[in-house]
Amino acid sequence: MDVLELADIDSIQFGGHDGLVTEVRGYQNYNISNSWVDPVGNPTKKRPWADTQIKSNDFDRFMEKIQPDTYADFGSNLGYYVFRAAFEHGAHATGIDYSAEYINVSNLLVARHRLRSDCTFMHSNLQQLNSVDKYYDFMTVFNVIHHLYNRTEKYMDMDRLLQDFANKADSILFEVPTEKDQKGHKWTMDTGYKEALFVESAQKIFSSVKHYPGQTEHRPYYLCIK
Repeated sequence: MDVLELADIDSIQFGGHDGLVTEVRGYQNYNISNSWVDPVGNPTKKRPWADTQIKSNDFDRFMEKIQPDTYADFGSNLGYYVFRAAFEHGAHATGIDYSAEYINVSNLLVARHRLRSDCTFMHSNLQQLNSVDKYYDFMTVFNVIHHLYNRTEKYMDMDRLLQDFANKADSILFEVPTEKDQKGHKWTMDTGYKEALFVESAQKIFSSVKHYPGQTEHRPYYLCIK
């Protein structure tokens, strides 16, 4: 797997050999101990579409609605939603990311805070995941659809892309940067990528496709259920 950028990590503060809380700062911001994980709002104006505090509130509402026994976060980044699913919602939680940096940091947090039975992390991309015998009640796919379409895995076929996700979970919450999103447009300009294309493909594959407001106007959620 060719990783196209370094992991977006600002700092990991362990607090020494007697530190009970690890402070994680970067694309995701949170504090974690052996028994809890708490989101932290964006400490700067960077990444307005990825405020962990705001998105965590959204995540909790969807988890309460679906109440999955097994959960996976595709594009798990620094692992926050995996830890949240295990601590707050009692799910067997898995994080999946194509960046070894993110997976290694997440596994280090698992080891430090003794979470081996609750949280696991897998170094994989979507096409490799489809060759593995894994299936989940619920999956989140936050802000990676546009990258998979035309950057990291270059699907360039929305039907095939969404079908590969549908092969892995009963219910999937997608966060979809639209063609009007500045970064979404940057990576997909002149490719045919559009929100309408996502919706059209999703409606072919899933029995229910529901739109929900996202953190920003041009990054809505779609809850898709088979």
